[in-house]
Amino acid sequence: MNMNRLARLARPLAMLVAVLLASGALCMGAGAQGNAGFGYGAETFDVFGVELEALNGRWLDVNSDTTLAFEADQMTVRTGSWTDVYPVHLEKTDYSVTIRAKTGDFGLMGDLSVNADGSLTAYEMILDGPSRQFRFVREERLAGEKEIRDLSKEAPKSIDSREIRSFSLVFSNGIGSYGLDSDWASGRYSWMIERNDAGGYQMDFRIMGDSYIVMDYREAVSDEYVKGLADLIVREEIPRLNGYYRANNVDRDDYALFIRYASGESLSVRAEGDAALECPFSIPALLDYAWQATGQKGWD
Repeated sequence: MNMNRLARLARPLAMLVAVLLASGALCMGAGAQGNAGFGYGAETFDVFGVELEALNGRWLDVNSDTTLAFEADQMTVRTGSWTDVYPVHLEKTDYSVTIRAKTGDFGLMGDLSVNADGSLTAYEMILDGPSRQFRFVREERLAGEKEIRDLSKEAPKSIDSREIRSFSLVFSNGIGSYGLDSDWASGRYSWMIERNDAGGYQMDFRIMGDSYIVMDYREAVSDEYVKGLADLIVREEIPRLNGYYRANNVDRDDYALFIRYASGESLSVRAEGDAALECPFSIPALLDYAWQATGQKGWD
């Protein structure tokens, strides 16, 4: 075959490839995503190139039995035996892509955000209590969303200083969580100690219920009290956990312990999602020490 004939045959093929690339039917390069099949496989997507047909198919919520099914401009929402169908459209701005109902709204579910990680997310619309997040993914990705990942960082496993500059512990108690006794009220706990400008320490200990404050303690505490907390942290061997961080994508209250020392050393232990169902250090031991200052556990 001579070169002129080969060139004539190659031109139509090149034109076909160009058309396919322009339409998104053919993807070139690692990580590139066409308009079809949004949410399958890849780690990141160009959400601004997505059209409704790319969402066609079934989506499962990581946090509940709610499912979505897209077909053309129709979105079917199913939760248990309840089903509703909404005509929808995509709204695009310079910063986001959102799925909205053509008329009205989605009831107890807010508008859906289309995310670069291949998920669709929305918040539950509740006025008198905490709302949860809907996180919809393709069925093939559900197991990976629920898998607990070890995201721990390398960090020193001992702390030389006993002079705390700031201390923060946040977690949620559903009565008896983490081995706490039933005298401790249910709610979201926030315990903070910080050295103030005068050189002393201020302690804030708060328990928040669903829509009310269970306990709000705010008082100065002595250097001796904070030194005792630093000693307790060492006795409980918490420094060996420094850098601990585990998580999955389930919407569940997290816990986090952060401490900064005058020496510049720091300590961090945290977990999110289902990983926060267990804690590798003793929250009861720490709260028993907090109780020495507050004199109450939330029910008083």
